Amino acid sequence: MGDANMIVHDDNNIWMFPSTLYDYPELAIGEFGHYNFFDGDGGSFTNLGLHYKFGEKKPFVLGMYFSVEQPRSDFPYFLTSFEEYVVSNNRMDLFYARMLGENKFGFHFGYLHGSFTADVDSLYTWNGQPDMTEEKTNGYAFDFGYTMNQGKVDLAAGIALLSWTDRGYNGHDITEPDGNMMFYFQGRYFHEVDQKMTIVPHGKFMYGKVANKEYNDWDQTTDFDIVTDMNEYKMMVMDGGLGLNFTPAAGILAIADFGIAFEQDKEKVDDIIGSDPLEYETREYKTTWFTLPYFKIGLDAVVFNWMDLRMGATSYWENEKETNDYPADYYSTGDPAFTNEYKWSYVSNSTYLGAGFHWGNLMIDAQINPEIIINGFNFISGESQQMNYQVSFKYNMF
Repeated sequence: MGDANMIVHDDNNIWMFPSTLYDYPELAIGEFGHYNFFDGDGGSFTNLGLHYKFGEKKPFVLGMYFSVEQPRSDFPYFLTSFEEYVVSNNRMDLFYARMLGENKFGFHFGYLHGSFTADVDSLYTWNGQPDMTEEKTNGYAFDFGYTMNQGKVDLAAGIALLSWTDRGYNGHDITEPDGNMMFYFQGRYFHEVDQKMTIVPHGKFMYGKVANKEYNDWDQTTDFDIVTDMNEYKMMVMDGGLGLNFTPAAGILAIADFGIAFEQDKEKVDDIIGSDPLEYETREYKTTWFTLPYFKIGLDAVVFNWMDLRMGATSYWENEKETNDYPADYYSTGDPAFTNEYKWSYVSNSTYLGAGFHWGNLMIDAQINPEIIINGFNFISGESQQMNYQVSFKYNMF
């Protein structure tokens, strides 16, 4: 429905507002799709989640998800010397939700961990030195949600932490983390204007930082413990919008969303240029995206008593600016410090087509390849294209 998760009630909301898990007990969810990481077959059974409800007087809901998707976009690969198999270990996602008085509280915990170590005697190595390689990652995500005012207000805040160990065969650090974290808070409010119309103001703020130190003595016998490079990346996102849910007739939901977004990414690189005393040369790169505005529209309509049709579109009007600051003497001695600046203005439009099928306790949602509308199903057209981009199976267990 046009990337409308923030302005509609849906079981996928648990990833934004963990407290909403309480509204979806005893549910089994299977996700099928494409995730572009070691995706040799073009698609897979990517996620499986189960929601369990416990207790009668004071019930609570537990949700557990396991995924074959790997957090490539979330992990700063460029800051380590790791092989990909070490960091591609998304262990689990655990959810918890319960009532606190008349309000709902929820919690989400995500865990990433992978490691590789070697302990090989020098008699069995190519260079005659012991192999003491150690590669390890640990990532933790903590998210808290709170729903109040009879489900009209959803609030959430979270923090993610990341650390790693990256040592070469001589046991010396190749890279080490230098403070890696991300935090955010977001909220939305469903204001019912009348029986047909609900407006949904919403907002989000997010800040993150990843940084490392690099050493170049990873292949030396002596550990000189001299930092040769330092890299720091900072990211800030702000988003605010006003959504609309409109129900003109039974079985029809039309949505619209209008908003403004701002994102800024900063990169700082310090390269060593002198060791006695230590001296570093600094470069800074900054990119900003000012989305003014973005639009989202969508429709969910009942076609048959067992089928819904869904359509949506998004339009992001982007203004991008890149600023690169270089120090004096960067290219040759005597050159002054200088700044390069680039600006772009463009629009990013996307369209979506989907369908929902429901028989008893089973619900199937599919994001459909629009080529089916033109060419027909593959057994008719003879094409070998994928007919669906994403599919989810949902089953109410009781």
